[in-house]
Amino acid sequence: MFRVIKSATVLLFMSLIGLVFALVLVEGLYRLSSGMGSRVPIWNDRPVAYINPKNATTLQGNQYNPRKPPEVYRIAVLGDSFTFAPYMQVDDAFPARLERFLRMSADSNQQSSHIEVINYGVPGFSTSHEANEAKRAVAEGADLLILQITLNDPQRKSYQPTGLTGKNQFGPYEPPQTLKKILPYWKSLGYFLERIHNTNTHSRYIEYYHTLFEEDASWNSFKGSVEKLAKFARKKNTPLVAVVFPLFGVPLDKDYPFHPLHDKVQLLLEAENIPNTDLFRLYENIPLERIQVIPGADFHPNEIGHRLAAEAIYDWLAGFDYIPKAYMQAPRFKARTDIRLLDQNRIREVEKLG
Repeated sequence: MFRVIKSATVLLFMSLIGLVFALVLVEGLYRLSSGMGSRVPIWNDRPVAYINPKNATTLQGNQYNPRKPPEVYRIAVLGDSFTFAPYMQVDDAFPARLERFLRMSADSNQQSSHIEVINYGVPGFSTSHEANEAKRAVAEGADLLILQITLNDPQRKSYQPTGLTGKNQFGPYEPPQTLKKILPYWKSLGYFLERIHNTNTHSRYIEYYHTLFEEDASWNSFKGSVEKLAKFARKKNTPLVAVVFPLFGVPLDKDYPFHPLHDKVQLLLEAENIPNTDLFRLYENIPLERIQVIPGADFHPNEIGHRLAAEAIYDWLAGFDYIPKAYMQAPRFKARTDIRLLDQNRIREVEKLG
């Protein structure tokens, strides 16, 4: 009996030795293959401080007279954090960009101050909140309502959001407190835990948004809010259009998993006679790190994403009669590499748009 116990003990000891050796070997191979000896520089391109207009009353950066002067044409952008633009300077948000383009297109310097694009976006808002915000925008003289839609808009909230709360539940791996002291020395374990987290998070991210559109409670809340907003706009004789953004938490490629949700939104908007444009094709195949405001951690669009949106919305609106033509006639070119002014002869040398 003693010999059996001794043999089992030796076997267990040798197994533990083998396991430790294997773990050390894996750790060593991982460090060699991943270049763990070299330190990766840490950088951050977010603003050190956010500059807000002196007379603005909120961090949306708006400066406008709630009593709109009669000569002003006012566009109200209703939306959530995609409109508000967290972690960015206020004048980089796509409503501010759009206003800039329209003012550059004005026939005169005086006229340029007669068009405004007001940012009504609030982080955490759903379409149910935006339907109520439309009443304030119209009361303040909005001539055109732009509804910005993201695929989390069916979220039901029993409160009035005012900003972002908590961390991104689909963000990067954060080890529990018990592992934080171990992982700096056990790199391979951290790598495997991170891979497991990323795989599970990717699946949960997709499932979460599909569930919002499949459950009757959330979808009916969104549908009812869009119908309410459309009915209100018709009653007030104020044009309403919609801009649909893709989700920036998964690659915007051929495997993008949310096309059925985009289609469902489009059918709803068309049923309510709301002109709409979907921006997925605009961003298709652009690497996420180029357009996420904090790559891998925060999935809102950054300055590049907002500038692209403003350009696309400007071009799209040019196809309608909502905005006075005086603000839609700036010359546009496919090249901007020559500093010389274009005379009538040289203008033929540059490919001009429309």
